[in-house]
Parts: sequence; C-alpha cells; structure tokens
Amino acid sequence: MRKALFLTRQFPPFVTSGASRAWKFALNLPPFGWEPIVVAPPEIAGLEEARPASLPMPPVSRTGPAIDLGGLGAWEREAVLLGRGLHTLKPLAARLSSLFSDDPEGAAWQRGAAAEVERLLSEHSDIEMLYAQGPPLQPLMLALDIARRRHLTVLLDIASPLDPAMPPPGTRGQSAAAKAEERVLLSGLPMIVPSRALKEYFLKKYQGRLSNGLMTIVPPGYDAAHPSFGASSAAPSSSIMRWVFHVGALSKRDLKAFTAGVVAFAKNEGLGPDNAQLHFMGEGAQEVFRWSAKSALAPMIAMEPGSGMLQELECCRKADIFCTVLGSAPVDAFIVPDRMIDALGMRRPLCCVAPSGVLERLVLDAGGLVAPCGEVGLMAAMMGNMAAQWRSRTLRGAPDELLRKYAVGSVLHEMVGAIKLQYV
Repeated sequence: MRKALFLTRQFPPFVTSGASRAWKFALNLPPFGWEPIVVAPPEIAGLEEARPASLPMPPVSRTGPAIDLGGLGAWEREAVLLGRGLHTLKPLAARLSSLFSDDPEGAAWQRGAAAEVERLLSEHSDIEMLYAQGPPLQPLMLALDIARRRHLTVLLDIASPLDPAMPPPGTRGQSAAAKAEERVLLSGLPMIVPSRALKEYFLKKYQGRLSNGLMTIVPPGYDAAHPSFGASSAAPSSSIMRWVFHVGALSKRDLKAFTAGVVAFAKNEGLGPDNAQLHFMGEGAQEVFRWSAKSALAPMIAMEPGSGMLQELECCRKADIFCTVLGSAPVDAFIVPDRMIDALGMRRPLCCVAPSGVLERLVLDAGGLVAPCGEVGLMAAMMGNMAAQWRSRTLRGAPDELLRKYAVGSVLHEMVGAIKLQYV
C-alpha cells in the first residue's frame, strides 16, 4: 500500500475543527489504497481522558516530547486543546525567548516536523503523497519547501481562510497572513477547500492568477464508524431539554448579544435546572461561561472543559438540540465547525446563530432554524421555536441525502479524486 505523509499542527487530543478533519481523513484513507503517517504535535500527558483506547489512531510521529498538563485547571487544559497557551507551560527562559516570536509553538513545530519528515522519507521509500493542512501556516510552508526538493504528489488542505481579515476581492493586504496566503495560493500546487463559497472567494481574490483546476471542494465529514455514532445514542429525555452550543470566537458585542439571547430564551420558556441543561464547547465557551456565571443560566450549565474530543462527541450524541454560534467577523461566513458535522451525522436537530454564509445554508438544508448574530430577540425566538418542537416531539435530524453527502466515505472520494488528478 502506498504511504501518505500528513503534516498538521492540529491532531487529537486537540479539539479544533482542523484536528478533527485531519484525523478523519487519515483514519479513513486505507480503504482507498493509502496508508497515512501523521507528523503531529507532541502528545499531551496528564490528560488521559482525552486519549482513551476507544479513540482510534493512525500511525503518528510526534514533533517533540509529551507536554504534561497534569497541574493545570480545566479551563487551562481547554485552552491548550484549542491550540492556545502552550508557551505558558514552558520554563521561564523559554517563555522570555518566545517574546521575540509571534508564534513560538509554530516555529518549534516546524523545526521538529522538518526533521521528522526527512527521517520518514529516508526510512519509507513508498511515501508517494504529502498532505499538509493549514491554518496554522507552518505545515503549508513546510510542504512548499518539500515540494521544491522532492518528487511527491502534494495536496494542500486550506481548511479555513488563511488571512482571517478576509479583505474583499481586488484588495491586497500587507499583513504577514495576507502575504503568506498569497504565497500558498499562487504556489501552483493542488489544493482542497471545504466549501464552494471559499473556493469562489479565492478565485475572485486572485482572478487571473489562480487556476480553477487546482482547487477541489472537499467538505467536512462525519465518521459513522465511531462508537459515538452507534445505535446506542441517548433517547431524548421527556423532562430535561439538553442543549449543546458550539461557540466560536466572538467579539465582545456578539458575545454579549448571544448571552442575552440565551437569558431571554430561558426566561420566556421558564427554564431552570429541573427542565433544561446547557453545555457550551468551542473557542468561545469560556467567555460565555464567564458572562453567564452570575446570571439565571448558571444552575443550568453542565460542562466539563478540557476533556478532549471523545467528551465533545459524547455531548453531541446526548444533545436534544445542537446549536452552533458564530460571530459577525468576515471569516465567520465561511466556517462550519467540524463538531456541527458530527452532530448532523448523529441526526441531532440543528440550529445556528450565524451570518449569512456556509453554515446558515447547511442548517437550513438540514431542516433546522437560523438566527443572525447580534439580534437578541431573533436569537431568543429561534431557540423558543426549537424548544416548542422539542416539546411537541416534531424535531427531526438531517435528511438522508444530506447525510450521504457528508459521510466521510463520500468526502474522501472527492479527496482521492483530487489526488488522482495530480498523481505523479
């Protein structure tokens, strides 16, 4: 079987969408004739609940020694699992030196990954393909360097916008992110992107310089083979309405509005700990928790931050209603968190707070409800409508056609097609 080398700074037990996407791709490639070897960040010690035997793993080569989180609190662990705060675990001297680098963990990963790649290529002559995922940028930049020196099939996975400012097509940014994005997009290497909207954005932004044929749409997918997707999924409770909110990075304005919307919804519906349970996950979960700690929501909040991907999948499985919350930043119109796709695959009823964009269209296609970010009344009304359907037992999961589209086998069929087009 041919081997595929995966370069990623995000891999379980990290809980980012990038980690989940790379993990599913690597785990499910063998039936398509490719054996993956993942060059991933260091393991995390002191977090055994995030790495139990029931979370299957492909062959993984780590870029450094394990990081011990045993002495950290739950929210500190959660920050690390979300890809933030690793430098705070280093000795003082290392922390001081990191002041001279915008991304010290990224630089360390790239050094370690470059050495691992050379070792693996020398030991495995049957490595024929290189997959690199970004953001973060380092795996993509390393892939560009390897592509210049090695005769390999290269596939760049642009899992989300590389320049989060998302300047309108026709403008050229001067930031480091903008320059790096231009270098990657115009490298001439084949790429995959998760949505048609993101592909069209890039084609318009680099009109006349970026070839349509170099970019293939490979949407996010769910892996129904995982135990969390089994027939043992929790039956809806007759008395406790379980909400799971996946919250993205929100501005203070969007955060305040969302929290106010949930408070208004709970008040309108007469919710309390005896009839409702609220679980928050994602990059913005801690801020929501802080804003809600002294509100009427506090007794209803049930969450276990810092517990890893399996815990998040279990929360999805047990949800009566799954709601993704995004903000009003330009990048939010192009984002679909991977955990939303998992919830879709588990046939959980879906809703979202999001700008007009990719996520909104997905939720509507799944039969769910949507509300714009920043609109307190509309958010509360949307949640109230979902609650009314829960009480009347009329909530439904996604239709079969949508489930087939986002099954990981269908998704990988598109990815393998992109590989075959470029196979050397």
